[in-house]
Amino acid sequence: MKKFSTFFRTNYSVVVGVAERRLSSKQDAEDVATDAFRIVWERYQGGEPLSVPWLYRVVRNLVGDEYRHRDRRAELQRQLNEDFTLNVSVSGDLYADVLDAVERLPEMHREVLKMTYWERLSASEVAAVLDVNSAAVRARLMRARRLLRAPLSESQERRVEEVSTRE
Repeated sequence: MKKFSTFFRTNYSVVVGVAERRLSSKQDAEDVATDAFRIVWERYQGGEPLSVPWLYRVVRNLVGDEYRHRDRRAELQRQLNEDFTLNVSVSGDLYADVLDAVERLPEMHREVLKMTYWERLSASEVAAVLDVNSAAVRARLMRARRLLRAPLSESQERRVEEVSTRE
């Protein structure tokens, strides 16, 4: 334990610095460092030696994961902007209603919905993350959509009423 503590104290600030330079975010860099040292700890507990070069490879891989996550998020945002711009005029209230409805879903449904639509993961990828089978993911996604229908329909009806009373 003392050996790992020394390794951690010696390398933590360097790892955060390396990750921050690549990610331009102190928070993301600290998250990467935390994940990297968790992985190193698990490896060390398994009997492997502590190694700075291996630690840097882990950090490099985690930074790459963060880049891919950012790319997926940016692509999703672009696609959502495109879809909403082409199909619907989205007011701030509607956007807030959608976010509110999603946040009120039970955790298991909210998680599947966000991974599928926000992070653009396939059913098999979501299943791997949640350690369930693909059929369970599809069932949760179907339930999540069903649970969203009522609050979003009520929101739409309120908007129609607001518009008709203004006219």
